[in-house]
Amino acid sequence: MRTLASWGAFVVAVASFSRLWQGVRAALDGDRLYGPLEGLGWMVVFLGAMAYLAFVIYAADRASGRAKRRIPVFDRLLDRGERVSPRGASSLR
Repeated sequence: MRTLASWGAFVVAVASFSRLWQGVRAALDGDRLYGPLEGLGWMVVFLGAMAYLAFVIYAADRASGRAKRRIPVFDRLLDRGERVSPRGASSLR
């Protein structure tokens, strides 16, 4: 299921980036493809999809022990419900 969600997020990221790029190209040509709120909406969709993909990749790397650096925001989400040592160290080895 997670693989399907990852592929879905990838498709959403590509499609939303395409819409953003269309808007930029239209603006450079002096046209207006859509308003600023729609452009902002496509930006939010794109960044959300990319953040989800980054989270899934980091979670897989961390679970396999290949994560070289910690990402504190992702660590907090992944460590929900687990006990953390008093010093705040994560389970990253």
